[in-house]
Amino acid sequence: MRPDDVSVLGLLQQNMRYASDRQQVISNNVANANTPGYTPQDISQSEFQRAVESQMRGRRTGNGTLMMSTSQGTHMAGRTDTTAGRAWSTADTPDSETTVNGNSVVLEEQMVRATETRMRYESALSLYQKSIGLLRMAVRPPGG
Repeated sequence: MRPDDVSVLGLLQQNMRYASDRQQVISNNVANANTPGYTPQDISQSEFQRAVESQMRGRRTGNGTLMMSTSQGTHMAGRTDTTAGRAWSTADTPDSETTVNGNSVVLEEQMVRATETRMRYESALSLYQKSIGLLRMAVRPPGG
């Protein structure tokens, strides 16, 4: 049994993956803060929720873990819960102001998004580490 076979750990991993992907999108927005005509992008929370829900409705194995879907019987099923986690996409999300050159990146708003995303990642990471610690404690022999 791998740690990501536990559904809570799989969801926490997916949450960290989402936060990591969102942080990349936000840093791309900041990098293009002076690019004429650039519209910032973001990954919405609802898109992440839909990705998790659709994965949870997916096929399950005998031990309850999720299997990656295949379009043909000859395709390999792959590992569970690792590649299916990136089912979200970016969308244009203009900030509150647009400059004369058409750029609508507001650095303050991007920094708020980056901070929220960092806090989300750190929370998921902390819960993940504590869960792994509990699993280690559970499998440790008595008195050892």
